[in-house]
Amino acid sequence: MPKRYRKYLVIGCLIALVSTLMLPKEQVVSTTPRDMADILSEGILRVTTEYGKHAYYVGADGTIGGFHYQLIRQFAEEHGLQLEVIPEMSLPVQDSLLLGGHCDLIAGGRLLVSGTDSLLAYTTPITIDRQVIIQRHKEADDSLCSYVESQLQLAGKTVCIPENSPVKQRIHHFIEEIGDSIFVEEIPRYGTEQLMALVAHGDRCYAICEEHMVQAHIHRYPQLDTRLAFSFTQFYSWAVNPQSTVLLDSLNCWLRRKGFNYRKEDAVVRQNKKHSEEL
Repeated sequence: MPKRYRKYLVIGCLIALVSTLMLPKEQVVSTTPRDMADILSEGILRVTTEYGKHAYYVGADGTIGGFHYQLIRQFAEEHGLQLEVIPEMSLPVQDSLLLGGHCDLIAGGRLLVSGTDSLLAYTTPITIDRQVIIQRHKEADDSLCSYVESQLQLAGKTVCIPENSPVKQRIHHFIEEIGDSIFVEEIPRYGTEQLMALVAHGDRCYAICEEHMVQAHIHRYPQLDTRLAFSFTQFYSWAVNPQSTVLLDSLNCWLRRKGFNYRKEDAVVRQNKKHSEEL
C-alpha cells in the first residue's frame, strides 16, 4: 500500500476514534432499590399498578383516575414529588420492577402476606376485600359449565386466575381442607376484567378474583354471577422493597393520618355484614 494511502488511513482511524470518544454516553438507569432520601433528592416517585377502574386508568377525555392512583397522587403532592406510573397487569412483572429497583412502590391492592414467605414489605392495610367465584348465571344454557352453589362443588373443576395471584395459595389450602382436586389455570398478563370476559363469553367456566375488582366491571357483564365468596375478608396493602424502610414508614404514617387504620375486628364486622345482606 502506498505511503500516502497509509497516511490517510491512519488519519481516518484517528478521526473515528476521537469522534467515538466525544459521543454522549447513554444514560445508565440505576436498578438499586431507592429509599425516601433518594426519592426526595430526585423529586420523582415511581409506582407500578394494574390498569383498571379501581387502580389506574385514563379516561376518554384524557383525565386520569382510579382509587389507588388518586391516593398515591395525594401522597406524592404532599411530599413535593412528581409521580410516574408504570401500568402493568402482570403481578410477577410488578414484583420484578419493584425488586429490581425500577420502581419504588406497587400502588395496588396486594394481599397482605405475613411471615417469611413474602419478598415484599407491606404498608398498613388500605382496603378490606375477599375473593369471589365468577361464573355464568344459573339460568344460562351451559352444557359444559355446571352452576356451582358452594365452594365444595369446585372439586374436580378448573378455575382460572391471574398469573401469580395470591388466590392460588387460598385454593391450595382449600384443596387440603376438602381432600379433593381443583385444577388451576394461571393466565399470564390477564387481569380481573379479562378473566370476567372469558367466563362471560363461555371460553372458561370459572374464575376467582378479588371482589372489589369484580364489582368495578360487573356492569359490563350482566350474564355473570359473582355472589359466591371463596375466601373470608382479608387485608390488602401497597408493597415496597424491603430495603426501602424509610419509605415504608413514611407511607404508613401518612396512611394512618388519612384514616387507614384497619384492624382484624373491622374485617369480621364487614364479613358479617355481607353475610347478612346476602341472606
